[in-house]
Amino acid sequence: MTRTTHLTRRQFVSAVAAAGCGPLFLSSARGADEKKSPNDRINLGFIGVGTMGRGHLGGFLGNGEVQVVAVCDVVKERRDDAKRMTEERYGKDKKTEYKGCEAYSDFHKLLARKDIDAVIIATPDHWHTIPCVLAARAGKDIYCEKPLTHDIAEGKVLIEAVRKNKIVFQTGSQQRSEFGGHFRKAVEYVWNGRIGKLKTVHIGVGDPARPCDLPEQEVPEGTDWDMWNGPAPKRGYNEALCPKGIHRHFPAWRNYREYGGGGLADMGAHHFDIAQWAMQTDLSGPAEIIPPEDVKKKSGLRFVTPVAS
Repeated sequence: MTRTTHLTRRQFVSAVAAAGCGPLFLSSARGADEKKSPNDRINLGFIGVGTMGRGHLGGFLGNGEVQVVAVCDVVKERRDDAKRMTEERYGKDKKTEYKGCEAYSDFHKLLARKDIDAVIIATPDHWHTIPCVLAARAGKDIYCEKPLTHDIAEGKVLIEAVRKNKIVFQTGSQQRSEFGGHFRKAVEYVWNGRIGKLKTVHIGVGDPARPCDLPEQEVPEGTDWDMWNGPAPKRGYNEALCPKGIHRHFPAWRNYREYGGGGLADMGAHHFDIAQWAMQTDLSGPAEIIPPEDVKKKSGLRFVTPVAS
């Protein structure tokens, strides 16, 4: 299958972030409810099957447009459970020619597979850029969780890789349409002048990230802690960063500079986006970001950007 036919028979929906329903794939020829032959489906690989990745996996297993062929996680219990979920779901459909789901601890092996068309990346933030860049170089289309990168420099590298390899890339930001449409309604009030002339936008995002000071614990059997640490500074294991086994919560790595950006990069990725949307400055971005003078007492930011007239 050439790259040309690969892209003409299916596509990512470029506006899905605005539509807000998680990663979404559509066929250009047939509806999602119509049965597809294995050769017609998009073969997916999952990199990271913790709370968010497992949620996406469950959604895709009910989508006839795709089939999941590989999963990857540094924790054995998670990848084994994701493999079980996948094979049990497809095993119920006797009409398919499904050959099983492979489970990996190293995402490089998943990306080396020629039969995988696209990947879903739901790793901690410090592990977003490297798999995304390598997936782009391997010709895989990509969905990656927000916040897209750990810092601005990584974002520039990723943009270059996506453009150079001409793959389709999507990042997740569902707040524009979730929560009963309240954010969309608020934006429409601003656009229609219902609140008067917009002068200032105040955004609260939670505490900034801080250096990691967690005590070292024994690494659980079946957890590849060195791989989880990856490009971050080397430190000892703590279950607050990488919970044992299968967990149902969002781990605390977001709170620490080595792995995430605190509230600024977590809920900030949503709230700043809504402000940009309301001000109709999606394509320009903020002109200046001013941090609080005392970050220990304040968790907000001044978000300065030209307001559309």
